[in-house]
Amino acid sequence: MNKAKFQKLFKGKMAKYFAGLILAVLILLVVGIWLVMAGQLAYQEKIYPGVMVGDLALGGKTKSQARDFLRERVKPLDQGVEFSYQDKKIVISPSSVSFDGDLAYQLFAIDVDKTAAAAYQIGRDRSAWSDWQRKLTCWLWSCAVPLAVDYNQPKVIELLKQEFAAFEAPAADAALVWQPDGSWTVSKEKFGHRFDYQAATVVFFNNLARVKNNPIRLILEEEAPKIFQAEVGDLNPSINKFLDAAPLTFKFEDKTWVVGQADIRAWLGLKTDYQAGGKNVVADIDEALLKKYLDRRMGAELNQVPREAKFAMKDGRVSLFQSARDGQEIDAAATALAIRQAVAEGNQEVRLAVKISKSELADANWNDLGITEIIGTGTSSFAGSPVNRRHNIKVGAAALNGLLIKPGEEFSLLKALGKVDAKAGYLPELVIKENKTTPEFGGGLCQIGTTLFRTVFHSGLPVTMRRNHSYRVQYYEPAGTDATIYDPWPDFRFVNDTGNYILIETRLEGNIATFDFWGKPDGRKVEYTYPTIYGIVKPAPTKIIETLDLKPGEKKCTERAHNGASAYFDYKVTYPSGETKETRFASHYVPWQEVCLLGVEKLSEPSADGQLPPANPDAANVVAPTSTAQ
Repeated sequence: MNKAKFQKLFKGKMAKYFAGLILAVLILLVVGIWLVMAGQLAYQEKIYPGVMVGDLALGGKTKSQARDFLRERVKPLDQGVEFSYQDKKIVISPSSVSFDGDLAYQLFAIDVDKTAAAAYQIGRDRSAWSDWQRKLTCWLWSCAVPLAVDYNQPKVIELLKQEFAAFEAPAADAALVWQPDGSWTVSKEKFGHRFDYQAATVVFFNNLARVKNNPIRLILEEEAPKIFQAEVGDLNPSINKFLDAAPLTFKFEDKTWVVGQADIRAWLGLKTDYQAGGKNVVADIDEALLKKYLDRRMGAELNQVPREAKFAMKDGRVSLFQSARDGQEIDAAATALAIRQAVAEGNQEVRLAVKISKSELADANWNDLGITEIIGTGTSSFAGSPVNRRHNIKVGAAALNGLLIKPGEEFSLLKALGKVDAKAGYLPELVIKENKTTPEFGGGLCQIGTTLFRTVFHSGLPVTMRRNHSYRVQYYEPAGTDATIYDPWPDFRFVNDTGNYILIETRLEGNIATFDFWGKPDGRKVEYTYPTIYGIVKPAPTKIIETLDLKPGEKKCTERAHNGASAYFDYKVTYPSGETKETRFASHYVPWQEVCLLGVEKLSEPSADGQLPPANPDAANVVAPTSTAQ
């Protein structure tokens, strides 16, 4: 075969080969497009394959099916998470137990609706190419979606500290110790050991996010002091620098206080100075000690909390009934700088530094705000409330009455109420911790949160934070229209998006709490459905806990048992522009077993299998007084 014929034959074969290759690619492309389109149609309303929450596969499920599936699989988390060190164990449960439903605060809350929605969005929330890549990745290797969990980290840490503090011994720095004759010595430092509660709660949260409630063992870590006795040299120069400046005269406006050497000794401590050619320990002002001294000596005259102006509607006009007042507080850090400067300059006069908290609103031109009529009203019933609860509702309602909400402001109910304690006029209610009752403040304030929530959605305002109660509370029916609060979490918040000021008016009439929002109507229309309640779950039998706090045979029980359930209602706001915003407020309530404390002379010992004999013939579920945090 000559060269020309060979080349011709080769080119013919290559052309057929490439034609076949192109045809195969086109077929594969068509098949691929068909498979993608078929997959898109098959999973149009379903979660894509490979999407996981922990070890749970959600692929192929609709959002509704995923919610139901998750709700069943997360039930073991309702048993709580065990924390331990050596033989000490406690269980952090989703909610505390209280004789008042408002104080049955949540320590962690699982949102299966949010989780299912996040899982459904995988492969749907990016560009077409990115979504295709992500769907392929999920199909080949899986994609993890964390279980949506809110948890009250400060409260969890507080409970852990309460239970495990006996094992800790904090480190102590070498310290300046004053003798009665004015001489001084330096105490020796001490090494200590502490638990890393922050790290433990991170593990706790991450486990919940993976639908795990594995026990967590706390680790006691060594804590070293920062200042050692051996590092302390001659302190006389730094001490005498301050003592020789006495007497100092502190001044603020027309007030003066004379400070002698004994006073100065009260707020001197040791400080590490790295500016003098290496590490050097000197005597200096301890700002924490100085703040205690200043607050004790001068705080009563100078410190005052800010107070906002409050108003009422009278004869169609805004009427002022409480003037605004700026807050002020002694600034210990700035005062310490002023003392050092005065001492360095040989000046015996010190200007006392005070921080001013300006009132946000002035007391003038209130009728220029355009407040004309009621834009929304909310009500709730507190019939059957005990005396302390009624008292707290009255105090909480008075705290809100007359407040103005600025245009665009995100209103925080916890911020508006301020510190909830005896000083603010509140009375305590009892919560159960282990086998003891402990008084806590705040019972009844969820009546305020619930009434405010209802006022907000009747006014057509956007809610930015709302959490339902752990279980159905009789005061807040119908289910799904309640809002719980507990400092520091959860809060109830909403935004004033009306473009005008809103005035809150509260009133209590008989057993009914009523809140009105006064403002300027902007034409928005509000629609909402009556709550749908489903998924009823019966509670466990009454739980009896032995206690030495009550007389033998005396029984004290929390609020009666409640069925668990889920509820939702839909909320739609139509604005004058024609724009609409729709929100579904979903709530999940756990079945709530009644818990009773039973007084005994001596706590029962568990048997070898860990069970307790019944404390009395009627006790259906008697448990040992363990270290379990309820």
